Amino acid sequence: MIFITKPAVIEEKRIIFDLLQPYLHELSSFPGEEIDYKDGNGVYQYPYLDDYWSQSVRHPYLFLCDNEIAGFALVRKAEEHPAKHWEMAEFYVLPKFRRSGLATSCSIDIFEKHPGNWRIDFNKHNQSSRALWQKLVQRISTSDIKVGKLNASHNYISFSI
Repeated sequence: MIFITKPAVIEEKRIIFDLLQPYLHELSSFPGEEIDYKDGNGVYQYPYLDDYWSQSVRHPYLFLCDNEIAGFALVRKAEEHPAKHWEMAEFYVLPKFRRSGLATSCSIDIFEKHPGNWRIDFNKHNQSSRALWQKLVQRISTSDIKVGKLNASHNYISFSI
């Protein structure tokens, strides 16, 4: 299998919007996820999607597996206190591509494109997500790794690349 992480161009925004639908639906099944931005037709809206093509601190990516769309990531640079860092705002791999190595490969590619300090927030009830980030960060971090609690349902992991 060949995995590719590619910056998404504006013409591919609809692809990411379409991928956000199963992603947000899946995410909403975890305790503590307040996903309340459905329109009157039950379609999830993502209020920051347009910003990924208009703000220099936001970067949209598509994942491909053998030239087939396999997922996406939305990466942003957080500029607020206490420190500037990169965040994996959203990250989704379609179920048929999970456990193939795609998430690891594409994540590493993104980290290499955005070196520096990172913080990844995750729902502690989402065991797959928690396991991916903890294992991956142990493998690639060039600094001490800090794990902390954001709130009752979310933790974070911070590190440097």
